[in-house]
Amino acid sequence: MKYFKWRLFSITSLTLLLAACSTDESKHYFVKAENEKIEHIHGAGFWDEEGTPVIATHGGPFEYRNEAWYKTTRNNHDYMGFQTIKDGFYSSGHPEKGADLKNPLGLVKSTDKGENLDKLAFYGEIDFHYLGASYETGTVYVYNEVQNAKIGPGFFYSKNKGKDWTQLELNGMLASSIRGFDIHPSKDNIIAIYGEGGIFLSTNYGNDFYLIPTEGMVTSLGFKYESIIYSIIENHKVSLHEINLSTNQGTILTVPSLNNENIPIYLEVNPLSEDEIMMVTTKNDVYVSEGQETKWNKILSNGEIE
Repeated sequence: MKYFKWRLFSITSLTLLLAACSTDESKHYFVKAENEKIEHIHGAGFWDEEGTPVIATHGGPFEYRNEAWYKTTRNNHDYMGFQTIKDGFYSSGHPEKGADLKNPLGLVKSTDKGENLDKLAFYGEIDFHYLGASYETGTVYVYNEVQNAKIGPGFFYSKNKGKDWTQLELNGMLASSIRGFDIHPSKDNIIAIYGEGGIFLSTNYGNDFYLIPTEGMVTSLGFKYESIIYSIIENHKVSLHEINLSTNQGTILTVPSLNNENIPIYLEVNPLSEDEIMMVTTKNDVYVSEGQETKWNKILSNGEIE
């Protein structure tokens, strides 16, 4: 009898232990990604207190740590206009299939890497493909393409999480086409809009712009606290530059070997360590720099995670 009691106890304990392990595993929000093919990257940045690299995809965010990629196990939303800030991220986009969320997401914010979303504005109305924010202040800028009850087409910003919006006047903005824009990490009045004509910079919330000419089309741009870094296409080759915001002095930086068939589309500076910059290309290559951009480590090639 003692034998059977002991065995019954052991089997029961083992069952409970396995159930507990299964429950614990199901609670993991991030798991190591393996045999994944990322087709589209819609944003990039650095988040959390460690400044962890993260990219936004059709299947949710992927973060890079300990020399490996990790993906979310749930809330795998198609994030568009993804922008990291000090206490989380802003985004727009579309919910994953089966989610109890309206489509499109409008403007949402998360402070826990997407486990929970705070629906700020235009929920179920707008999908913002172009979105930027000041890392420290949280002021958010959007480019709106469709008329709605609150705002029309054009550039707008909000200093109170989407409750009120102010339209940019865009005086001096002469570009016929743009590729994107970025916001200074601490001075939310500074916005740079870039494209074929160069860089248009404003220091008064987009009311007035002046042109910073470049030698070629600007394909991506990111702010440091005292400067701007940007990539251009010149003679079918990619080059990387930095310009000081106070002196306008320019510097040529080291860049991975890229050409007009694989150009940088995102340049994101780590606000916690400005020597670390992430570069994302049209072919879903992802690089992270070390030491004043003198060395670039390729952490994703052609979107393939083995």
